[in-house]
Amino acid sequence: MARQLRRSMAGNTAVAQPARKAPPKLLARPALRPNITNQSRGITKFLAEVRSELKKVVWPTREEATNLTALVVGISVLVGFVLGMIDYAFTELFHLLLG
Repeated sequence: MARQLRRSMAGNTAVAQPARKAPPKLLARPALRPNITNQSRGITKFLAEVRSELKKVVWPTREEATNLTALVVGISVLVGFVLGMIDYAFTELFHLLLG
């Protein structure tokens, strides 16, 4: 399009027609039955890649896992206790205000 614009501005009145679009290609007909062998290869390849990635993972030691589990349980109990105390305080406050 830019070439056509330059030609028309240069005084050349002969402007080329844009090229025609190619006719759309016909789509291939789908197979009546799916190709199961390709699917099983895909699943096998996926599982092999999963196994390969799991070998790369740095797993925590038993001591690290125990310490982190105890930390999560302790923080959960602490947060539950704090929220329970806040709930109890608001309950008592509303009993005082409403009678």
